[in-house]
Amino acid sequence: MLNKIIKLIGWVNIGFILVLTVITLVDVFARYLFKTSFMDTMTISSYLLAMINALALPGITLQKGHVQVELVYDRLPQGVRQICDIINNLLATALFLCMSGYAFSRAWESFERGFFQGWMMLPEWPPKLVFAFGCLMTALTFFALFLNNLKSGRTESAAPAAMETER
Repeated sequence: MLNKIIKLIGWVNIGFILVLTVITLVDVFARYLFKTSFMDTMTISSYLLAMINALALPGITLQKGHVQVELVYDRLPQGVRQICDIINNLLATALFLCMSGYAFSRAWESFERGFFQGWMMLPEWPPKLVFAFGCLMTALTFFALFLNNLKSGRTESAAPAAMETER
């Protein structure tokens, strides 16, 4: 189920990237043709970039696509690596749950108090809410990796090989 949700999040992210691309292109042409930029394109672009990054985290985590240096890790015995993976996944779960809770509280505060940005008075809470959701999904992904490591006794990713072969 987590794989399906992350795949759906990926499609939503593609939509955000397309919108960001169109906004950027239109803004560049407007500056060239009219010598002025559209109102709040920087604010909208910032919102979209924050949401894109937050929604990319669960998929990257599940595929173990983060940049990592394993100079010491690869030389550790299998049992020690498994313990390190279990501790890492559990700590990352806790960290992203805390980040998600904090981001949800900031989104709620922003909604409740009516915080806005820019000339068009864009509400602050939607990107904060999406960021919180991305952190929550990342926490669930790290928890799935944690459970997989406990269950299987292996250090491989919880992402099934189908992540690459389903296409």
